[in-house]
Amino acid sequence: MKLTKYLCALTLACSTASFAEEQELKLGIGGAIIVQDEGYKGVGSETEFVPAIAVEYGDFRLLGPYASYTFYRSENFEIAATGMLRLDGYEQADDELFTGMEDRDMSFDFGFEAEIDSDFGEFGVKFTHDVTNTHEGYEASLSYGIPMRVKQGRIMPYVSANFASEDLANYYYGVRRSEATTSRSFYEVDSATNMEIGISSDWFFGENHMIKADASYTAFDSTIKDSPLVDKSGTFQFLLGYVYVF
Repeated sequence: MKLTKYLCALTLACSTASFAEEQELKLGIGGAIIVQDEGYKGVGSETEFVPAIAVEYGDFRLLGPYASYTFYRSENFEIAATGMLRLDGYEQADDELFTGMEDRDMSFDFGFEAEIDSDFGEFGVKFTHDVTNTHEGYEASLSYGIPMRVKQGRIMPYVSANFASEDLANYYYGVRRSEATTSRSFYEVDSATNMEIGISSDWFFGENHMIKADASYTAFDSTIKDSPLVDKSGTFQFLLGYVYVF
């Protein structure tokens, strides 16, 4: 099973918090263990090791499968253009559940994101759209987090509402007429709003070492929960990573 967008969050989170704001070139390398359950029937949780490679120069960041360019920045507000590989999907070989179904592939999604830092916490807005004609849909997210500084690190609990268009949600959780069987009925997924709650943490040791630990749970919209491919009410993710910054 291919991992989801949380792989993109890995390199972004591990690198952004570690790098200073100078215009010099910054490099980081490391890895992380990700435990994840995507909610499909017959498919349990997966544990994967993921390398984390990051490059940053000025306002440009290339962070594993995620790239961004910040074109506006003020004291407490910034806007960036983003591009990322959406690593969702599955192959027939992943489980008997998918026998006779076409593979659901990764896509490249492009869009924009904005972040507002306030006395009440951090607010985020993000919009991305498939530019590879894979799922041909889009996703929009609203998030809110409360960053808390602690000795040698930062902890941030957060909540997020993630709206997936009908094309996107149906591509990964729907069953086409040509794929329907007596045990797997035809099903079309509507647009879906999935709610996410989690906690993100970064821990620093000296100038070069960082450990990241994140945990989150995403509750499925009812239109996804009713899919014949799904038997869970949501997904969970856990990430533990290390990055060395040169």
